[in-house]
Amino acid sequence: MNVIRRFLILNFLVLATLANAQILKVDKGFLATDSANYFTGVIDATFAINNRSSTVDEQNIYVGVNNNVDLVYIAEKSATILISGLNYYKIGDGPLIYNGTAHVREVLRRSAELTPEFFGQIQFDESRNMELRWLIGGGYRWNIIQKKNSLYTGIGIFREYERWSGPEETIEKRLWKLNSYVSADVKLTATTNINAIVYFQSGKDSEIDAFRNRLSGQLEFKNALTDQFKVKMTSNFLLDDNPIIPLNKFIYEVYFGVEYSFN
Repeated sequence: MNVIRRFLILNFLVLATLANAQILKVDKGFLATDSANYFTGVIDATFAINNRSSTVDEQNIYVGVNNNVDLVYIAEKSATILISGLNYYKIGDGPLIYNGTAHVREVLRRSAELTPEFFGQIQFDESRNMELRWLIGGGYRWNIIQKKNSLYTGIGIFREYERWSGPEETIEKRLWKLNSYVSADVKLTATTNINAIVYFQSGKDSEIDAFRNRLSGQLEFKNALTDQFKVKMTSNFLLDDNPIIPLNKFIYEVYFGVEYSFN
């Protein structure tokens, strides 16, 4: 089974070059379960369309499609988490614009209140001219609540590399950053729940003698149709107070779609 886990991790890292928020959509109760040696996961697809960029003279239709695959392997004392996402956008007759993420996380002592974790991530975002971002790090997760509802928070550090396509040249950055987050999964009714996460990441850039801070998050409302299928609304946001290249500091998006879970 260890061979299968290694194979899956390698494949997700490769797929990252084809595949944004690092929210785990799988039921968080798996961390404290007594069962072991099995897979669980979620596949979802969401969609957005509008004509907000249209004018009297020209009709521009915005189309956005988002797809995510989350897979978790539950071992006796640990959990291997793989989160991947691929988005594309198109406005009118303009080109397709892609962004994507692949995130791998190993949670040790998964049923404990305080658990060590290690993670790696690869990401790109054509809409913001980010050619590549990779990071690797670790920290501790505090599992505050692990029952029908879940609440947990974490803190750690990571090493990040970024490559951006600037107005005049390609810009590269290598920074150490603090990583902190808080997440909750709340069951409102028998069929409705909320899933949310907020990240704060910060690192000192000696070239500008200032900190580069990122605040990002995701909020999901889900309503179950069956045990496996849910309809959902997903909203993401990103606040980058000191972008590497001239960019809008705050961005957001909202999607509607469906989710399929399996175990």
